[in-house]
Amino acid sequence: MHVVRGDLVRFVFVGSLGFLIDFGILAALVHGANWNPFLSRALAMTTAGICTWWLHRHWTFASGRLRSAVSQSLLYATTQLIGLSTNYGIFSALVLTGGMWRNYPVSAAAVGSLSAAVITYVLSKRIAFAEPATRKISNT
Repeated sequence: MHVVRGDLVRFVFVGSLGFLIDFGILAALVHGANWNPFLSRALAMTTAGICTWWLHRHWTFASGRLRSAVSQSLLYATTQLIGLSTNYGIFSALVLTGGMWRNYPVSAAAVGSLSAAVITYVLSKRIAFAEPATRKISNT
């Protein structure tokens, strides 16, 4: 019995890469360009989401390319809204509390991302990258 499934390990790797993309853009926009942290995070999350969808489709999940790219990207976007809403909601609540969270929004983003990771994996595996159901054609 495998203790850790291969797709879970790849999911964590891709998620970690998405985390770095997300936080790199967030930090650059907030600290480098002095952008608002909420707008910065929305742009960072969108960019990271596109990158992780592509990597999950081509590497993480064996059934990733069994659906058309368009239908799968729509499924992924829909399922990710749940995880992203959880992630962004926690991030926003922390930043709005001020203090350390407002001064270091990357810390708030880390808490939000880790909180949404389990939801995102389950939805990705069970919905977005699940094998499409095959239709049985009856000859009767």
